[in-house]
Amino acid sequence: MQNKIQVGIDIGGTFTDIFVKDDSSNSWIVHKVPSTPPHFSDGFMFGLTETLELAKKSIEDISRIIHGTTLATNSIITQSGAKIGFLLTEGCSDILQIGYGWRPKMYDLDMDPVEPLFLAPRRRCLGVKERLDYQGKVITKLNTNDLKKKAEYLVKKEGCEVFVVCYLHSYANPIHEKKTKDILNSLYPNIPVTISSEVLPKRREYKRMVVSGFDGYVKPLVTEYLLNLESNFTTRSKDFVFHVMQSHGGVSGIKNICQKPVGTALSGLAAGVIGAANVGKEAGYPDCISLDMGGTSTDVALIKKGKALITSEGSFGDYPLTIPMIDVRTIGAGGSSIAYVDGGGALKVGPESAGANPGPACYSKGGELPTVTDASFVLGYLNKDTFAGGLDIDIKKSKKCITDRICKPLKIDLIEAALGIHEIVNSNMAQTLRLVSVKQGHDPREFTLMPFGGAGPIHSGKLAEISSIKRMLIPPTPGVLSALGLMLAPIQHEAMNSYEVKERDVKSGEIKKIFKNLDDICLAKMKEDGVTAKEVKREYYAEMRYSGQAHEIEIPIPTSIDRNAVKYAVKLFHKTHLSNFSYNDLNAQTEFVTLRSVHKKQPNDKSLIKKSNTKQAHAPKKNFRKVCLSKKEGFKRIPVFSRGDLLPGFKLKGPAIIEQSDTTTLIQRGHNLEVDVFKNLIITLPKNKN
Repeated sequence: MQNKIQVGIDIGGTFTDIFVKDDSSNSWIVHKVPSTPPHFSDGFMFGLTETLELAKKSIEDISRIIHGTTLATNSIITQSGAKIGFLLTEGCSDILQIGYGWRPKMYDLDMDPVEPLFLAPRRRCLGVKERLDYQGKVITKLNTNDLKKKAEYLVKKEGCEVFVVCYLHSYANPIHEKKTKDILNSLYPNIPVTISSEVLPKRREYKRMVVSGFDGYVKPLVTEYLLNLESNFTTRSKDFVFHVMQSHGGVSGIKNICQKPVGTALSGLAAGVIGAANVGKEAGYPDCISLDMGGTSTDVALIKKGKALITSEGSFGDYPLTIPMIDVRTIGAGGSSIAYVDGGGALKVGPESAGANPGPACYSKGGELPTVTDASFVLGYLNKDTFAGGLDIDIKKSKKCITDRICKPLKIDLIEAALGIHEIVNSNMAQTLRLVSVKQGHDPREFTLMPFGGAGPIHSGKLAEISSIKRMLIPPTPGVLSALGLMLAPIQHEAMNSYEVKERDVKSGEIKKIFKNLDDICLAKMKEDGVTAKEVKREYYAEMRYSGQAHEIEIPIPTSIDRNAVKYAVKLFHKTHLSNFSYNDLNAQTEFVTLRSVHKKQPNDKSLIKKSNTKQAHAPKKNFRKVCLSKKEGFKRIPVFSRGDLLPGFKLKGPAIIEQSDTTTLIQRGHNLEVDVFKNLIITLPKNKN
């Protein structure tokens, strides 16, 4: 019997990262290949095949694949999803068009709408005769004849590929939505149906409609993509398991994912944070700020006490995405971000990206616009012979495009332009870093910055100086940390229920009954993924607020529900409100809004980084390369090390460059490096740099 392996594959906009772990030897290898948009499955299979060859394994050896996908994300960004038809309560069919009534640019008459109107034009948002009140009581029964008539119009006249049902107050009572789903499934068995009470059973109709709309919008595309991928393996491996990362940081089987694909909308961002949290906790730095800088974007998240922060008030650009997800902020700043001179004569970088195809000019794939990666090559930070992805790098093309597009319009020299590109992209990332730290009441000086992704370790030194961060940690495989994070994610399912009751009227028996129903839903999903009830760890949460408030705070509550659990929840709410907003009112009446049950099965591997028993006995081999760190210094010869030669106990003082197959780390002048027992690079900044 051949040794079984597990594979983590994370697809980004520019590169696809692969992590292969041999279960018998507990060894692993990593690999990186260019992504292949828009046909991402091609890059998936190409990267997997290459990596298996490196590992001397075959597809038959795979026992489990964990996949982080950006398919749903890209479908929404490019507005290339399915043609959906909305079925809404009669008299409320303009919810999508009205939205919040929000105009972020008050005096811009040509402002683009901040509502996702691409989901469906007004003619595909139809009202159905039915009505519930806010407590879920039926006011007007569902008119099935009217429903059938509206559904027929959407299919025959509009050619709709997905039905999305979002009735008023269905979060309080889903009876009409469930009946509608049954009727539609019987009439049109080949057309998927999304109902809002299953996707997001919470108050606020616009948010619920948008999230449900996104679910229907990506459902056919995600379902076809995942089922086709899975079929490549199930016919060749008997006990094969295919899991997909979700936005909340857990993984699930394909059947469950296809029932609610909107849960994968930000799955590509979650895996990196999971990996960073694990590495930081194991290394003794549980409070971290993760910085995942890839080719297209940079994702920043705050990690507290070894755990990623979860939010239920997320967004996708200007669009609300109010499902539980890891709190990640994204900015269009990556290695392929395009630098340009705007109409006012200012140098700008991003958010437009050259992506993987054509990519930066130096890729020799037809790109002619200067990017951050082009600037890195011009400054000497990157080595064309060791650059990830096996690309044919031409630095002359980098110099030409920066000269033509930046130097000539601004009348500056090549080095000044390249340094300017780096300075601007670092400043942009620093602003995002402040969003997850300072603007949420956290002092970045108390956190360790953990840069990863293909470009993160190049920019982290300057970024730490700008943000007054004292310490950085570069993990052993920073370029593919997201793929590693996939391996460490739990199998996870959750369910929620609206419960709008004031504190004084709360009955622990009612809460207990609701959680029992939610647990049954989660256990059924877990069973589908091959997890037994004994393997499950439960977590309960409640969204609460002061009476009269418009927004809630989610807090954990005990899984043993009684009156003391309710008192505990109220006490913790006051404490959390004080922590978040520097204010609370112990005498004010509180109220419950939503209850949520989370079921998890933790992975077999608690960590994939292990202590090394070897120490640095001899000075590692070093080469030298001319690098420009500042205009004043110009190009200076600095040492270049191979990451594999650096063992625990090794120390140096920057500047220096450390190269490895998946990324390059730039140690800025005066920064102190030490390799710890896990082979992490621990970089501390001198006081005068903060």
